[in-house]
Amino acid sequence: MSQLKNLLVVVVILVLGVTAFLIFRTDYFEDQWDGIEMVSPNAVFLFETEDPVGFWNSLVGQPIWEKLNQLPGLEELESQLIFLDSVSGKQGNLQQYLKNQRFRLSLHPLGKEAYGFLVAIAFDNREFIRFTKNLEKKFENQGGSVKKRTYSGISLSEVGLDEGENRFTYATFDNVLLGSYHSFLVEDAIRYAQSEGLASFKATFPHLFDSQNALPASGMLRVSGHGLAGFIQDLTTGDTDKFSSELRGNDFSANLTPQISGEEISFKGELYTNGRLYEVDLVNDGGNSQLFSSLISNRAVSVSRYLLPEPADFKSIPNAEFSPIDVIQAEIEDNAAIQEFLRAITGQVALVSEDGLLDDISQQVLIVQADNPDSAFENLKIFALSQVQNDTSKLFMDYYLGNELFLLDLEDFPAHVFGGNFTGFLKSYLTVVDDKLVFSNSLRTLRNLLEDVYQDNTWGKSIRYHDMLKQRESSAPIQFFLNNDRFYPILTRSSHPSWNALFQKYSGVFGSFDWLDISFFENGRMEANLGIDLEDKVGDKRLILSESRRTKFESPLLFGPVGLQNYNDRSTDFLVQDEDFFIHLLTYEGETIFSQRVPGEIISDVFQIDYYKNGKLQLVFATRDLIYALDRFGNLLPGFPIHFAEGRDIEFLNVLDYDNNKDYRFFVSDQDGNLYLYSREGELFPEWGPKITNQGRLSSPPAHHRIPGLGDFMVAMHANGSLGLYNRRGESKTGVPIILGESVSTAYGIEEGISEGLAKLVTINDAGEVVKMNFKGELTYRNQLLRPDRDTRFALVNDQTEGGFVWVIKEYNKVKVLNSQERLLFEMSILSDELDYRYFSFGPDNTIFVVLDRVQEFAYLYNQKGDLINQKPINVSGDLWIRFSGSRNEYTLLTVYMNQLNEYIIPL
Repeated sequence: MSQLKNLLVVVVILVLGVTAFLIFRTDYFEDQWDGIEMVSPNAVFLFETEDPVGFWNSLVGQPIWEKLNQLPGLEELESQLIFLDSVSGKQGNLQQYLKNQRFRLSLHPLGKEAYGFLVAIAFDNREFIRFTKNLEKKFENQGGSVKKRTYSGISLSEVGLDEGENRFTYATFDNVLLGSYHSFLVEDAIRYAQSEGLASFKATFPHLFDSQNALPASGMLRVSGHGLAGFIQDLTTGDTDKFSSELRGNDFSANLTPQISGEEISFKGELYTNGRLYEVDLVNDGGNSQLFSSLISNRAVSVSRYLLPEPADFKSIPNAEFSPIDVIQAEIEDNAAIQEFLRAITGQVALVSEDGLLDDISQQVLIVQADNPDSAFENLKIFALSQVQNDTSKLFMDYYLGNELFLLDLEDFPAHVFGGNFTGFLKSYLTVVDDKLVFSNSLRTLRNLLEDVYQDNTWGKSIRYHDMLKQRESSAPIQFFLNNDRFYPILTRSSHPSWNALFQKYSGVFGSFDWLDISFFENGRMEANLGIDLEDKVGDKRLILSESRRTKFESPLLFGPVGLQNYNDRSTDFLVQDEDFFIHLLTYEGETIFSQRVPGEIISDVFQIDYYKNGKLQLVFATRDLIYALDRFGNLLPGFPIHFAEGRDIEFLNVLDYDNNKDYRFFVSDQDGNLYLYSREGELFPEWGPKITNQGRLSSPPAHHRIPGLGDFMVAMHANGSLGLYNRRGESKTGVPIILGESVSTAYGIEEGISEGLAKLVTINDAGEVVKMNFKGELTYRNQLLRPDRDTRFALVNDQTEGGFVWVIKEYNKVKVLNSQERLLFEMSILSDELDYRYFSFGPDNTIFVVLDRVQEFAYLYNQKGDLINQKPINVSGDLWIRFSGSRNEYTLLTVYMNQLNEYIIPL
């Protein structure tokens, strides 16, 4: 569940910390203490065992030790164990000294961003005195220094265990040995032992200590939610600490028994909230591991799955940190449409968190199983309309990939419905997919999901994720999954600099952690499993690509390939054009559907429309003076081609469908930057006939954008650096053009914020200045990128869906690629004056950046890390097309070279 997202970090720190017990020394004792009385309540966790050496031996005997011993200090600690064993006479004497003694290891904060371990061992006999004397004597014989001092009447010893300045402090308080690399922790433990007014860890969390339950042979890990909250807060650099506040607000704590076997670390035990077992009276659904998998994008970092009978059952797992807004809560409880909505859905829900997991608001998707999803969707739309006084012009509605979606502009609506769970939805964008109701807190995130479902880029279509779900199938009514492949880069990026360096230095270890899954059962029972990938992820993964299919034409190709949907079976057809102006449409298998000559070269994108509104798709494209529309067999549609204005040439064409009602508009600009808008029948609208801009040619196609809360915008960005924003009637929304710079030679992107819900138009001018502007016409951001010389060129490159983008800086012989936040991703050396770029994104872990060298007719493919995918460049004289298959875990690449259409398969 969401409140335990970062347990992975605790597990890592635990493994590191367990070894601290190898560095202690002792004296003798008088009275009997348990040792827990000396542990401060600020501990992140407390680990107890009666056989610490046995636990250590079982750890180093596991295959995962080969990974864990690469962590800082663990190899040295192993050698120190050998030293301790030699002092005790070997033959297992050290284990005999410590076996059946009460060993405690706890992790404590030392100050901002610093933590240390405290060891406390309570002994039942005096046999350990001889060992400690031998140890101190042998240590002094080896030239070590022992310093003595007193704190509060107790003798403290400080020893230097290596050549560095790190010194270990130990003391005996009656029968308890205390030790730490941080003397403050030993002194603090003594203070708790001597003061009756201080509540120890045990006194603060008495529910974690049941005298009737014997300590398990493998030990017990007792976790404090308050301590963990502070640890997470110090670990990250976020401006807020939502996760930490949830841990504190719900007062979580847990008793967990660790087990290490094979390639997995597991914990089983009980979860508590506010000092009571986390009891949820649930009727589970048998643990269907594949539920929701068809709608969980491969972008997912974490997934929380709930299998509850009814939405009202979420009240049994409340989030104490959430405070409902009285007005909203009352309106929801009294609204008839909401009550109908609640009757149409079930308590089976999945919360998917994507990028921004450690931020205040992450990209989230909430998937709700419904008995009647269409009814639930319509009732929510009725409710959303009631929020805007039934004024449809004020309700944001749109369509994407054939799916209707709308905005419910109500803060934390899911949390108000589901008992305080699923916060972080300042606004909710809704749609129905695969008979399930889908919420998202971002329009871009929802569109990404629809794209991923369409492209089979989901858990349900991925062999890797399918196998993971099957291995971790559980009957638990609540189950949480964390994908460390996606989480670790976020953790590294979001961690405090002092931790960031550690994570990067030991990325081979931290990056080898695989999946963390946590299952929650009735009566507070829980189980957590962390897998570790023992394989070394090294080696040259560059491929020598060879064609898997080649289709030859009689004449060289000058346009394409363009991938188009086959409306019969949703397969992909491909369109190319040769230098004799013949258009060829081919099936995915390479069979020709039609070859049709048009009098001119295609100069626009190729669009698909449903002209007859019967589900069959046709093609639309432009030459310099004509707009064509052909059916799948090459026949012209009625009224086509549309003849453009006499004496003028088409520069750009865009096809618009405002309300997904197939009432198409053809948005055109000429080479002077004037704008034209045609109806689906080819009639030029008077207010756009043409719209004279007097600003010169455009730098990218004119477009339409629907912005939540602000309505429709017709956008035209000119090469002279001016930007025009118009309504659908061609009237300027800003009065005068907005100046983005002296000149712009690239495209623009759309940046959608989650918190403010206000989209921005983003581009870069030729001087290298990044400019952002909201759709109120206000310039909100300017930043000058490094410009080594006047010949440096800048570009914004959108991905294939125009949902994301990267920045490109071209210097003399170097190309730099930056992410949308202007952070360098990678750079490469390419000596060429004519380069084009393509960017394909199928999720953060599946992106390809392409550099097309037009001089040598080469294509270089790079992954998201900047690694070259192909050892040898691919010959490309035209363009290329790439698709990702999540089910086959591979890319399909099609290229045009000379008179050939070539296909390549790129496995991952």
